[in-house]
Amino acid sequence: MAKKAYKLVVTGPYWAGKSTLVRSLCKDSFSIDAQGTTIVMDYGKRAYQEMDISLFGTPGQSRFNKMIEMLGKDADGILLVIDSAYPETWPYAVTMIKEVMKAENTPCVVCANKQDLPKAWSPDIVKKNLGVLNPVIGTVALTGKNVETALESLMKLIEEEKGKEKRDV
Repeated sequence: MAKKAYKLVVTGPYWAGKSTLVRSLCKDSFSIDAQGTTIVMDYGKRAYQEMDISLFGTPGQSRFNKMIEMLGKDADGILLVIDSAYPETWPYAVTMIKEVMKAENTPCVVCANKQDLPKAWSPDIVKKNLGVLNPVIGTVALTGKNVETALESLMKLIEEEKGKEKRDV
């Protein structure tokens, strides 16, 4: 039997830690960047249980919205990475999902990244202020703290969604 393959998109505002999160989850990842920021995408591939997962990290600046939209097409799930110490960027994060990626029904987990910073907001406060129902996991992409937990949460949501689709047919 062939392994299931999933396309996951790692997106969020500029400098939130998307590339670092992809590197943390996929040891053989690569990034197309310039001057320290992603300008096309990050990519990593890994096995997860009985599945193959491809992670596509997006640029975080609005001038790359077309690229973000292209990378988000047909995504099975989204890891939305936000800088939990920089709430000024959170509204754009929500815009990225709803307007740029047009992915309101795609399973999504929010990574409240940079929890190691002194001004980081807790996952509960991030969730309340974002106004989302999605799971919010506190992460530190630099050390890998809770990035596997975020991936596990997303994969669980995806599997639940796939189960619903089968029952609806």
